[in-house]
Amino acid sequence: MRCRATFIPSLVSHFATMSRFVLLFPLLLLWACTPERVGPSASCTADATLPSATSHPKAAAIQALMDEYVAKGIPGMTVLVADSNGIWYASAGYASLEDQLPMQPCHINKLGSVTKMMMGALVWTYIQDGLLIIDAPISTYIPEVAAALPYGDDITLAMLLEHSSGIYDIARDLGYNLAVINDFSRSWTPEEILAYVEGKEATHRPGTAVAYSNTNTLLEGMILEAVTGRPHAELLQERIFDPLEMNSTVYFDYRRDFPRGEVTQGYLDLNNDGGAIQNISALNPGSGNGYTGVYSTVTDLYRFMRALLVEQTLISPENLAYIVANGLDTPGGTWRSSPGGIHDEFRDVLPADIHAYGHAGGDIGYSANLNYLPHNGTIFAATFNYGTNLNTPLGEELGALRRALIQLMAQ
Repeated sequence: MRCRATFIPSLVSHFATMSRFVLLFPLLLLWACTPERVGPSASCTADATLPSATSHPKAAAIQALMDEYVAKGIPGMTVLVADSNGIWYASAGYASLEDQLPMQPCHINKLGSVTKMMMGALVWTYIQDGLLIIDAPISTYIPEVAAALPYGDDITLAMLLEHSSGIYDIARDLGYNLAVINDFSRSWTPEEILAYVEGKEATHRPGTAVAYSNTNTLLEGMILEAVTGRPHAELLQERIFDPLEMNSTVYFDYRRDFPRGEVTQGYLDLNNDGGAIQNISALNPGSGNGYTGVYSTVTDLYRFMRALLVEQTLISPENLAYIVANGLDTPGGTWRSSPGGIHDEFRDVLPADIHAYGHAGGDIGYSANLNYLPHNGTIFAATFNYGTNLNTPLGEELGALRRALIQLMAQ
């Protein structure tokens, strides 16, 4: 049990990627007694089934970038590159600042919204099995939930996946975020979260624009449970993690203590002033409800991306072609959505003819990137135990690092 009193001049909500966040509230006095759902970090054993190459043409440049940004204050990170030169990965910094425990590639890190891409793949396995229809109204599967949403009868499954539904984003709700920080490690049910969505206006009519909403993926999980009669966590394990031998991957909902000791501690600049960072590992912004909750390693992320976009064994080549061909531009043009939870990212960084398909993640205390660049056959995976407010000096440094890494991968 841990008790604390913390002044928080501002806090940034859990959000999906490095450019999609919201500054929430001015001054709070936080007094909380929370169980240690994420315990102290321990050393880990290297992934013997997927060893790192001893050398790689980009190894020195990647290591130099990691070391540079650890020196700037990011606690720790791990980066993997896999291409025709082989698979190489390494770490820098610390898994736990308090214990001065060095980060290792086998350490487990929270992925934030990279979880959404895994949920998208899971949904498509059920589309391919005939249990779901991509263009079906969500009222077909969750009629009572749809009836409580603006334009609920017009929203389709595809619109959830591509963020064109117009559904209010739970991560932007002040009431919900206050409830989260006042009960750090509470385990949230979908119904409890949706109570904060009820009565909120849509951002637009369904299908007419793109507006990122974590609520979309929460509803995907509810739809999966409605058609299967089983928790979607079990479905992720059965259809994604187990077949791909993602043995260091955990979908965590805070209903129990974290089951592995090799998890990293997550950090955030709670004071939002560029000063000291705080350990925020115990805070649960709704993990286990589809939009966040997967913890993993870069080698397991490689396994997932290889199966999804290289070997194309999770989603068929025909369906992947449909997903990519039906991408939608987003406000600002920094990324494109798709009806598969697979984004075309870094559009403001990479040339128009180079694509980085995948998903970024930013959660309270953690961040991640997972991309496939088809022009040179590169899989890029990175995890960071810092996130997610970017309007601070350290947050801006993290954004700069991610951009530098993807540019290096594109070479």
